[in-house]
Amino acid sequence: MSSVYGHSSTSKSDAPSESEIELCESALAQRRSAHLPKLKEISTRVQPSMEDPSPQVQNMDDVEFVYSDCDSHGDELSKLYTYSEMEDWATNVHLFREYAKNREQKPFWCSYTEEQKRSILHDLIARLDTAQPDGRLEAARLALYILQGAYLDFVPDMENFDDNFELTEQFAGIKSFDDVGCGGHEKDLLAAGVKNAFFAYGMGLYQALCTMLMVEVDDPFDVKALGDVKNSRTSSAANSRSASNADLSECKKSVTIADNEALRVVLNCLYHMVESIRRVELTEDNDSLSDSDKEQYRRLRKQFLQELEAPLDSAGIPLTIVLFQMLPSFLHGSTPHFPMKKVVLLIWKCLLAILGGWDVLRQEKEAKRKSHNLRVLEDTLQIAGEMSSVSFGANEVGESGVNAKTRIVHGPRLISRQLACTSTDGAIRPDDDEIVDTADIKDSKLRLRSSAPDDKGEADCNDKDVTVKLEDAEIEKIEAETEPKTPTGDAASSGEQTPIAGTPPPSRPLKKRIMLPWTPKVSRVEIHNFLDNAREKWLHYKLPNDTKTVFGLPPTVGHNLIALRRNLYISLGENQIRDEKKWNRYIFSQKEQIELTKTERLYRQLLPNMCEYIVAILKMLLAALPSSKAKADAINILSDVLTPETDNIDILSNSMSMDSSVRNVLEVSVRVSIDVARHKEIIIEASSAILILLMKFFRLNHIYQFENFSRHLLFANCIPLILKFLDQNMCRYVQAKNELVPYNYPQAPLHYVRNHDQWPNLNMDNVDESEQHAQRYFVWRNVFATINLLRVLNKLTKWKHVRTMMLVVFKSAPILKRTLRVRLGILQLYVLKLLKMQARYLGRQWRRTNMEIISAIFSKVRHRLNDDWAYANETRSKSWDFQMEERALKYAIEKFNARRYGHLYPNFALGTEDYTGAEDFASTDADAYLEKIDMKDFEPVDNCLQSVLGTNHELSERFKTNYEQWVRREVEQNPIDWDQLLRLLKGYEDSQRS
Repeated sequence: MSSVYGHSSTSKSDAPSESEIELCESALAQRRSAHLPKLKEISTRVQPSMEDPSPQVQNMDDVEFVYSDCDSHGDELSKLYTYSEMEDWATNVHLFREYAKNREQKPFWCSYTEEQKRSILHDLIARLDTAQPDGRLEAARLALYILQGAYLDFVPDMENFDDNFELTEQFAGIKSFDDVGCGGHEKDLLAAGVKNAFFAYGMGLYQALCTMLMVEVDDPFDVKALGDVKNSRTSSAANSRSASNADLSECKKSVTIADNEALRVVLNCLYHMVESIRRVELTEDNDSLSDSDKEQYRRLRKQFLQELEAPLDSAGIPLTIVLFQMLPSFLHGSTPHFPMKKVVLLIWKCLLAILGGWDVLRQEKEAKRKSHNLRVLEDTLQIAGEMSSVSFGANEVGESGVNAKTRIVHGPRLISRQLACTSTDGAIRPDDDEIVDTADIKDSKLRLRSSAPDDKGEADCNDKDVTVKLEDAEIEKIEAETEPKTPTGDAASSGEQTPIAGTPPPSRPLKKRIMLPWTPKVSRVEIHNFLDNAREKWLHYKLPNDTKTVFGLPPTVGHNLIALRRNLYISLGENQIRDEKKWNRYIFSQKEQIELTKTERLYRQLLPNMCEYIVAILKMLLAALPSSKAKADAINILSDVLTPETDNIDILSNSMSMDSSVRNVLEVSVRVSIDVARHKEIIIEASSAILILLMKFFRLNHIYQFENFSRHLLFANCIPLILKFLDQNMCRYVQAKNELVPYNYPQAPLHYVRNHDQWPNLNMDNVDESEQHAQRYFVWRNVFATINLLRVLNKLTKWKHVRTMMLVVFKSAPILKRTLRVRLGILQLYVLKLLKMQARYLGRQWRRTNMEIISAIFSKVRHRLNDDWAYANETRSKSWDFQMEERALKYAIEKFNARRYGHLYPNFALGTEDYTGAEDFASTDADAYLEKIDMKDFEPVDNCLQSVLGTNHELSERFKTNYEQWVRREVEQNPIDWDQLLRLLKGYEDSQRS
């Protein structure tokens, strides 16, 4: 493994030169002695990190981040591997060389004919089915090498190698230290991997890999062997942070990459296949492919997605459910060797392949709303992606003394409010006693919103932000009004600039009408409450369930009602809840037609063990948090990072010192700690993506599926977990530099084969990138994970008063305020939403001291026309009212699961004893009676043999595709004695006639 950390495995015989510095075996001993080696190629300047409070990170600029389903193809494949697995790439190359040598062929995959490639894959598939573990592992490594793109095809001067892959005499004098780099073949290698993935799937490699995966998953892991130093391949270090209180020879050991070698290889193969085939843009946007090739790839992709969703031949359940079932067993400790980062990454990509991404979700939502005759509004992600960020003052985000402030004396208040509408962040200008940054005012752009009303008087939902070009005179006027002034005498406080009552306000013509980027929403309940309050106020009576009669009310009430109805928004969830009540009430006359969508099938498969899956994901998320400290009882998520030689004591703690004395990236412990931090960031990214994907698609499919999933998250303490994640310096987190680009895929394997089996060397040119010092620098996966967790928190707490109170109880407001330091519009939008929903509970004093945040909410977040979130204190509602809402929601979810899935899973069926307290939620006595009916009493009992035999069974698509092969193998090739069959059926036929 020494080659992984910068030493060449092929130059062991070379004597070290005097200029080379040997690294100590223990980083802890180096820190104690304070004599650490330094390399001249590495800059000694302290790099900004999560442990280094740098002013560059504090004052970050706007982040140019584009929120999408996932990162680029190459970056997503590089996340699969840790830096400790670099030696596996070398092993795969040597195995393929030996394999080609045994077949008397050159080890260049691109030089093989179509028939030779088919022969090799047929041989590998047969070897994957062998009973010998070593044979299966070797075949899987060869398949992985092909799926990775066969990087031996990109070595320079392939014709200069003989059949044994030895240099010819002409080129034998090339020195080993001649570095030719990657040659710019990174994209070519990725394209070759995509092509090989389609070809391998067409040959049947997918089912063979899934069969091997089931064999490796079911293979029992000897946990007791962890304590055996002689026989175990685990790390020799303890999990405990203190080794002085226990004997290291008898303490608990940690699993390493040596304990899950076969699992890692087969998961890598499946990940490469799923990620390469599911991406449509890799083939459709490739101009080098012909139309016939693109059509073939479309056919193979469609077939692969159907097979990915279908049950496996070896397991009877889909691959996604197999991966989900690996989570609880790992959490319980029976399989601690599972490489969980690869598992959650593969789950994420399987969900993206089966369900789709945000574009598919938006299209399905629009189609579903149109089918229900509901209007379609703007997409949140599209609008939020175009939003500009807001720069908050130091007093708003918890900082002090960062920027120089200047006191501003304003003109008339009315003019100030008009100017506030044209500022970049949309915030209201501060009053006379407020302090703001004058630099932000000068640099702000005037963003206006243009919209033309349609025929119905409604604003267009898809209009875009435009920048208005003001005249020079207007710009000078605005700058003069916003320029800091020095008050003379008592003019600033004597009221001379206050407009006199009765005089027309000063007006300044605007070229564009200012408006919010969102269409306002009003619900049916809000219209009903508005009319009830108006009738009670003016007429002192109520009309239950009447939202049309305005008799006796003032004309202004009627005008307000028209405005509310014009912005009425009916969600799909409201219609689904209404239909659910109808089906529960008319249990015999009404029957639901359930559409078996992909989301519906996935929900049915996840439902029995959904709670265990969610708890396992959140446990891994907790273990991967940057603020988590290593504990003896914590789950070990580093099984595919740690090596048997790793000093576990030094790297399991996130509080490892990163000062200038140890900031040598070529030091083993520091580099492994970078790998551990990167490993945890990827786990957080994949786990957050899984949660938000399932929540969004369940929400679209049925409201109660989403509510059931959300309740499991709530009871698993997801809200405090996300707040714990956000309770850190988010600017440092999104700019954390836990990446060694030369060691990533595909750079590292390309460099290895092109430079005579030598790994790339880390130096200032390829590690200390100048881009990382820029204030706009960010890490894509960290920003993506942060937005996902904020979206999950919004979905959990939206319109749920009890859960909103949890945000208040956990004191989330200061945490969310600090998160606003990240200058990204879409991220700030979800933070402002969370602050808006709890503003009424925070009190008037909090709103008074955070007026900049209140102004940003007004300018960024969607408005409810009759919502008084910014002014009212929540004193009217009682806590037990909220608890009743949660109880009613729990009961509705149980009724939904029992009615829809009780026949599939008897555990979800509700009996008579389960309806205790149902009358509390019933509006009438008839509803209370219907709630107590046990549907088991009305289930039919079919004893007729003919009807049972005549039942239609839906055959799988895989069976229909391979029907002829099944008939040939099971029917035609098996001899049948028809005479004996007729004799056996003769007595049965006579008994039926009698």
